Amino acid sequence: MTGPLPVEVLIQASLKGVARAQQEYEALSGEWLWRAPEYYSSTCIAQEILKLPHAKYQTLEIRTKSAITEAGSRGRGRLHSSIRGRFDMLLWWADGTPRAPIEVKRHVLNFKTIEKDALRIEKVLNRGNNENSIRFGAIVFYTSARPGKKTTAKEKIENAFTRIEGDAKNLLGDSCNIRLHPSPVETVEDSAWAGAVLLIKPL
Repeated sequence: MTGPLPVEVLIQASLKGVARAQQEYEALSGEWLWRAPEYYSSTCIAQEILKLPHAKYQTLEIRTKSAITEAGSRGRGRLHSSIRGRFDMLLWWADGTPRAPIEVKRHVLNFKTIEKDALRIEKVLNRGNNENSIRFGAIVFYTSARPGKKTTAKEKIENAFTRIEGDAKNLLGDSCNIRLHPSPVETVEDSAWAGAVLLIKPL
């Protein structure tokens, strides 16, 4: 029997989706992806995941409370204030239970931009213990930069990625495993862009 898609394969498909969104939006509008609405990236990422062998179900714009109810981790009592709003994407297991929430963001150069999303994912992952079908969460994001006075655009992006991963570990490292998976930085004249996946797993 075929097992679930490896997380590493999903990460690479997500990064491919970000690159596709950048290339297609630039061809469409002459602008880079940071000017596009986030749902454009979400659609491209979902389409790349759909191409994977044995890929199962995805839904877009699903309420966080609905996701944890379907995952069997709703429980009793009040939910943490971080658990509100919607996830941009939700991946499902073949048995019809949620596997992973994914948030999609554009033009991220610091962790503050995605901190609320990271906290929401952390709270969802750590509900319900073994009864929770959700096994990881991810924030997929795009960023671009122009050169600074002392750094190239590529260096600015690489430094931003290092800080984002460090800040995420400082905030969530006591309850989750954190790892940033960046794409290669693409340089165009003196500017640059890249995608990244911040992977969040429970300890």
